[in-house]
Amino acid sequence: MEIKILNKIENALLNRTEITAEIFHEGKPTPTRDDIRKHLAAMLGSDESLLSIKHVKSGVKNSSMCSVTLYKSKEELEKLEAKHILKREKKISKEAPKAAGAAA
Repeated sequence: MEIKILNKIENALLNRTEITAEIFHEGKPTPTRDDIRKHLAAMLGSDESLLSIKHVKSGVKNSSMCSVTLYKSKEELEKLEAKHILKREKKISKEAPKAAGAAA
């Protein structure tokens, strides 16, 4: 797997870096989010727990596009990132659903 960073924008207001990358995976299926996170963290020299993968879209010619956000701190990540993405990436635990008709 080879990753090429196409766009990298520093968002000082939100204390994060927004990255668009193309992933080349010739003859192999689309890589998992965990594999992408590990490779990108190594490329960027950052902690993989600070990376949040928003989208991975498979394309043609054995490549995929992904949208990634790199936060400066874990506190910023938990405060700014959408809850469903944090749950999907196991950065927060999934809460038990509330029982219907529970007394208040």
